[in-house]
Amino acid sequence: MKTKIDIISGFLGSGKTTLIKKLLKEKLHSENIVIIENEFGEIGIDGSILEKSNVEVKEINSGCICCTLVGEFEKAIQEIVTKYNPDRIIIEPSGVAKLSDIIKACETTKLKNLIKINMIITLVDILKYELYIDNFGEFFENQIENAKTIILSRTEKSDRENLESVVDSIRKLNNKCNIITTALECLTSDIIIDVAEQNDSASLEKQIMSAKNFSIKGHTYTKETENVNSHPHNHAANEVFQVWGVETSNIYKEDELNKILSNLSNDKTYGFILRGKGIVQSDKNKWLQFDYVPGEFEVKNIDPNYTGRLCIIGENLNKNKLCNLFNVTE
Repeated sequence: MKTKIDIISGFLGSGKTTLIKKLLKEKLHSENIVIIENEFGEIGIDGSILEKSNVEVKEINSGCICCTLVGEFEKAIQEIVTKYNPDRIIIEPSGVAKLSDIIKACETTKLKNLIKINMIITLVDILKYELYIDNFGEFFENQIENAKTIILSRTEKSDRENLESVVDSIRKLNNKCNIITTALECLTSDIIIDVAEQNDSASLEKQIMSAKNFSIKGHTYTKETENVNSHPHNHAANEVFQVWGVETSNIYKEDELNKILSNLSNDKTYGFILRGKGIVQSDKNKWLQFDYVPGEFEVKNIDPNYTGRLCIIGENLNKNKLCNLFNVTE
């Protein structure tokens, strides 16, 4: 089995060490792990964590990883896999390394049969985003553009307007990545890894579509086919129904969310809504989940999630009206 490669990038002070320590302490301590770090800074993992973990920390000794990609890096990976046979290798490159170069180095012919790229995470200090974009654009934007998951650090110290502005800016550079906006201390490592490894459980749409069946007004939906009275043939679900989904950092008070869902149920101009589900933040330490089917909905407290998410499935959806209802942009 190939060794997983997890790349955790970000400028100095963005929170890479904090994240690695959290993952090791809460989730990865039972795995056989090698950490490759840059010599420009110590990783600073607590000795108590290392004592109960199968972790080896290695350095690339000739300076920045990006300066040694052709030779030493490839050789170091081969030696690590042969000597330690790790479950995963965590690479913590220099804060000014180009993430695209690290990824390219892991995809060489000599390494492709030994390793597979798994998590590609970039941590971004939300309070210094504009400063770094303006002064280190080439390196900073490269880290954002090539990440599969972006974790915003220090969001607990940011106002909502700045958070939304940074998320919008990141989306213009990389519209395919997951963005974690919740403070790290509020999240479990299970959630972070599920998101960063693109685990299907992180998708609200897939959660909804995996439900066994719904029967509403003559429409019987099954996982495999769609039997609709007005349609003479069976169809795949995505042929019959539309999906509207967004991520949002909005705060929704419980009474406000209940009012929105009541409007969704009573106003048919939003479209014929078969199913809805959402996970949203309610205040600093409170998160809510809602489940909606025609004529009824439920709102309940849940543990913090990586960001707010809304998903609606139905026919003839008025997506502009849905955006206005939830006060979001697609």
